[in-house]
Amino acid sequence: MNKEALLGQYAYFKMVHGVTLRLIGSFTDADLAYRPQPGMRSVGELIVHLYGMMKTFSVGVQQGKLTAEIENEAIPETDAGKDAVAKLKTVAQLQTFAREAFQTISDTLAGMSDEQLAQQLESPFGTFPVWQYFAFVYDEHWHHRGQLYTYARLLGKEAPMLYDYENSPA
Repeated sequence: MNKEALLGQYAYFKMVHGVTLRLIGSFTDADLAYRPQPGMRSVGELIVHLYGMMKTFSVGVQQGKLTAEIENEAIPETDAGKDAVAKLKTVAQLQTFAREAFQTISDTLAGMSDEQLAQQLESPFGTFPVWQYFAFVYDEHWHHRGQLYTYARLLGKEAPMLYDYENSPA
């Protein structure tokens, strides 16, 4: 995969991100602690994970290695992840976090060459070309956004239409 192809994917991803911001906005601050059953991530934890992966993957790409220590900041079950969740207590804070994380991953991609994207990057879950980490972030977003839609519906929220890109801020 080359930079031009990734930039095309990320142009679409920006529209998807806009819908996700609206979805986050459908929750109340009290809803952030909701979890469908014990042992599952809460709404707030899912959002921190979904967007935290963008930040941590960016750090790993920029440093030339994605370590567990870096990645743990986006995993709510770890001490570092719990700290990240504790700092983001409101929907407004989470929306700001999401915007900043998306901008971080987008800026990281924009600053890379095709040669840099082709380099191998070691991580706790394997070694892959750098471009693959941008694809992982994209896949991760869709997966966890689906969970957030389920949570919204369980809470009786009117979630935005999945493809309502026209009415979504980015």
